[in-house]
Amino acid sequence: MTDRVCITGVQAQGVHGVLPEERTYSQPFIVDISAEVETPEAARTDSVGYTVSYADLAADAVEVVTGESVNLIETLADRIAAKALARGALSATVTVHKPEAPVGTAFQDASVQITRHSPVTDAEAGIRHAVLSLGANLGNTREALGRAVKAIGELDVHVDAVSDYFSTAPLLAPGQEPQPDYLNAVLTLDTALAPYELLAQLQRIEVRGGRVRHERWGARLIDIDIVDFDGIAWANERLMLPHPRAADRLFVLEPWLSIEPEATLGGHRIADIVGSLRSELHEG
Repeated sequence: MTDRVCITGVQAQGVHGVLPEERTYSQPFIVDISAEVETPEAARTDSVGYTVSYADLAADAVEVVTGESVNLIETLADRIAAKALARGALSATVTVHKPEAPVGTAFQDASVQITRHSPVTDAEAGIRHAVLSLGANLGNTREALGRAVKAIGELDVHVDAVSDYFSTAPLLAPGQEPQPDYLNAVLTLDTALAPYELLAQLQRIEVRGGRVRHERWGARLIDIDIVDFDGIAWANERLMLPHPRAADRLFVLEPWLSIEPEATLGGHRIADIVGSLRSELHEG
């Protein structure tokens, strides 16, 4: 990955330093940020939603510098990098300059530069195992799932297993109009694709299948979610791993259990989670 979003020379005043007198007045700080991102989908769609905005990076840097006082510019850099990663950067290199540092001699600049990597990037070596959930409740649902499975198999992946299809009632918000039942399945695969790249390609398959994102829990021609990606725990605005609601959804867990009886989610056996959910339904 060589794509980067960069912004340099972000200026803000802050009260930071080790010396007591540095905690009594504000000083200028200058921040440079270089964020490693995956830009192909942003370029294809011409949408900032598929990249990291340099305006957001700048705003985050200003928020950190003008915020809580700390001793070290290393701490400022670390906090700024963490915010960049939370926005979806795979890695972030941050330089914090302190041009008026109390050095005691003539100098041009004092700075620190750090690089931080997201957990997604750190886990990105070799082939990894992913679990996908598929669902549809409009049109010919069986054909829709079949087309989606075929399209996924044409990606740079090895499909390990596809569950049988399970018919389930839709989840509806209070007052929401009734919908047809869903047909659901789970697919497991191995891939060298990065999580964000896999996500982008799955969303492209959804679009080709007629998916329109306009209503939460709305009826769908096709829906594809990444349930788990090699056990990685990760959350930001673009992707949450594992899927935050998978552990509550029998229509995900039961198909998954049928093809991977020993699978775990968040450190818990799928079989145990399914047993608990079934007991709750029976008691309810």
